[in-house]
Amino acid sequence: MTVPPARESIVRSVIEDMAEAWQIVDEALRSWWKELGELGSDPARTRLCLVAAITVPLATTMALWLQAESVWWAAISGYMTIMASGAASVRRGLLRLAGTIAGAVAGFILARWLPYDHVLLCLFLAAATMLGVIAMQVSPHGLAWLFATITSLLVLLEGLNDPLRVPYIAFYRVFEVGIGVTASAIVSNLLMHWHADPPPTVPGWRHLLGPQWPAVLHGLRAAIAVVIMMQVWIWMDLPQVTEMAISIAVVMSAPVIGDGSLGTRHAVAQRSLHRILGCLLGGIAALGCLALQVMSFPWWLAMLGGAVWIGMHVQNGRHGVGYVGTQAAFVFIVTLVQGPSPPTSILPGIDRFVGIVGGMAILLVISLMLWPNETERKIERAA
Repeated sequence: MTVPPARESIVRSVIEDMAEAWQIVDEALRSWWKELGELGSDPARTRLCLVAAITVPLATTMALWLQAESVWWAAISGYMTIMASGAASVRRGLLRLAGTIAGAVAGFILARWLPYDHVLLCLFLAAATMLGVIAMQVSPHGLAWLFATITSLLVLLEGLNDPLRVPYIAFYRVFEVGIGVTASAIVSNLLMHWHADPPPTVPGWRHLLGPQWPAVLHGLRAAIAVVIMMQVWIWMDLPQVTEMAISIAVVMSAPVIGDGSLGTRHAVAQRSLHRILGCLLGGIAALGCLALQVMSFPWWLAMLGGAVWIGMHVQNGRHGVGYVGTQAAFVFIVTLVQGPSPPTSILPGIDRFVGIVGGMAILLVISLMLWPNETERKIERAA
């Protein structure tokens, strides 16, 4: 019995993709262990790790003391605003806070209509995602645009089950980001030098239909992927919609500024697999810590500090797996920080971990399906 050429081509393509994926994962794991072997070898990087290890527990403690709703969001906000200088950390924090305020206002206003109209909600989800991804690649204030997108989506998605809670959700998202930004600014300026970095060099909003067209295509694919993920999530009746919101936030919070390198299927596969790998490493580590059932508040904070130390070290490493470190730190925080005190059960952590990894897996498949392969790109260039 002979195999039809078309089916044989599909099988060969699948085998090649699986081999490529395994090679990417293998290289990432090797690089991860190399990064861990260099812990403490670079004084500048060690200082940055120390700032992270103090900032995240401080933001967590402040959020608990101030009775914030999502303590993990304050912790992540503190982590993600840490830069190589005090001035850069403050600038990044202000951009994040400004974008969060704008997104919270937009989500609050649109929550009057969108939760009741599924089509309009999907259209807004697509448009906001596309705008945020494009802005991150072309605008000097891309971080503010991105977090305006993230916050508006979080407010709307978390408010789907109870739209009357939207005002509280919008307020607490701004409140929590403010806590994280404040913690980061305090620690960064106490432990690092203050010097102003030159403004980022970005192409700007002009020529989106010309030289910047790849950024538009990247935003369009991201928008389609997120909307399909939402539909799959609802269709499969996966864990509550909050986990989907967390997945979207985790995906979009650590973007890579486009320079053309995302134009290949291999680069998209590498980034997606690094995202999944980081989620797995961070989530498994967090579940291991939860299994210890540590009830001591100082030890709980110490576990948080140790994990983000490693995440920041890998994130700023030289072996090409920085995104794995970022995602590992994200998911560790989200899984371990569950409420107003150290967690008493591993089950909520497992639910969150499964929800986030499920969202990442869906996005991985969708991204690779939407991205053109090398044959398609050659045809497009020839045309």
